[in-house]
Amino acid sequence: MAPEYLAFIMLGLIITSIIIGIPVAFCLASIPLIFGYFVLGTRTFPMLAMQGWGTNVTYPFVAAPLFIFMGSLMERSGIAEQLFESFYHLLGRVSGGLALATVAMATIFGACTGNVGAGVITIGLLALPPMLNRGYDKALATGSIMVGGGLGVTIPPSIMLILYGAATGVSISKLFMAAIIPGVLLGIMYIAYIYGRARLNPEMAPSVSIENRIQGMALFKMTLKSLVPPIFLILAVLGSIFFGIVSPSEAGSMGVIGSLILIAISKKLNLQVFTQSVTYTLKITSAIVLICLGGKIFTGIFIAMGGDVGLRNFMEMFNLGTTGMMLMMLFIVFILGMVMDWIALIFILTPIFGPIISAIGMDPLYFGILFCTTLEISNMTPPFAYSVFYLKTITPPEVTIGDMYRGCVPFAIVDVLCTALLILFPGLVMWLPSIMK
Repeated sequence: MAPEYLAFIMLGLIITSIIIGIPVAFCLASIPLIFGYFVLGTRTFPMLAMQGWGTNVTYPFVAAPLFIFMGSLMERSGIAEQLFESFYHLLGRVSGGLALATVAMATIFGACTGNVGAGVITIGLLALPPMLNRGYDKALATGSIMVGGGLGVTIPPSIMLILYGAATGVSISKLFMAAIIPGVLLGIMYIAYIYGRARLNPEMAPSVSIENRIQGMALFKMTLKSLVPPIFLILAVLGSIFFGIVSPSEAGSMGVIGSLILIAISKKLNLQVFTQSVTYTLKITSAIVLICLGGKIFTGIFIAMGGDVGLRNFMEMFNLGTTGMMLMMLFIVFILGMVMDWIALIFILTPIFGPIISAIGMDPLYFGILFCTTLEISNMTPPFAYSVFYLKTITPPEVTIGDMYRGCVPFAIVDVLCTALLILFPGLVMWLPSIMK
């Protein structure tokens, strides 16, 4: 059997193994090593050492643990609670105001954390009880929390963008800039949907009574106090990257220092908070490094077996043109994202798609943003909607998985519409990177 066919069998076995629950890092490393030994011989083993070394010395990858640490600190700073409290009183007077407050807070908080699980759980703990207590439709309430938490992987600094850049060689700085407009646009579209739905069906999302709201100068001071620290941190991190002052890794260091200062100001900085943040960062970073190593091994062996050439030839047989090939790749991302973790998909699909993107003349930066926004959709689409499972860990018994799936569907349609806008108007992605220093 030709090596390229064996490469596809290897890919199928990896995807099947991950779906049935075998750890991702083990699947990505062990299966390619077995296939590589029988097809390529003993030269497979030096490839393992080379790929491991290459993973450890990838400088852009340093940004990942720094931003994870920054996000972990921000979770414990109390900023999310302050933001939600401000938006609660600011938007509570309108129908759907609490859901609007959830997404508005998540848009800002997501830019400080960059993590789906952390965002969904933190926002859920804050926003779900008041929405259920005021008779919100359970699907709308849970849907707004899940998409709000998911904004963390779209709005920079995003761990997904860092890993995509590290896997493909695309500039992480430019990925951050390219994702700003799509991320904010997606948040605005969520808000527009919630507002329109609440206006059509006010009983689904009743407003907060006036006696339960802070108003006037007290509200202004509360909003200012809650908004200034996170916005200052975001502008300091992203602004320094935009103007070419620092690299993403250095910006991550600035973000960590800024987070420590904010926690100190809020009087929540203590040994327990610091230890919990460091421990969380080590756990997540260790898992990511192992998956990265497995992904690098898979990439090297898949290419050595000719799998990338075979797939490119197969897709070119359809003669779909540039747009058609792009849509086919995004469809593959969407389907696999329903059943697989996004980190694994980055390291499985990017080496396969890379040569195809070059062959059709598409900008890898532009495709990277489309790739990541499509992966964001998959976080809340069944059967393995990771945002649903994250939120279910903190929901009361009366909120069922069915309620949460019903809440995901309309927001997933909004996601698809946003991705369609990015395809129709590439300037939404490419403008900011084109003017950055």
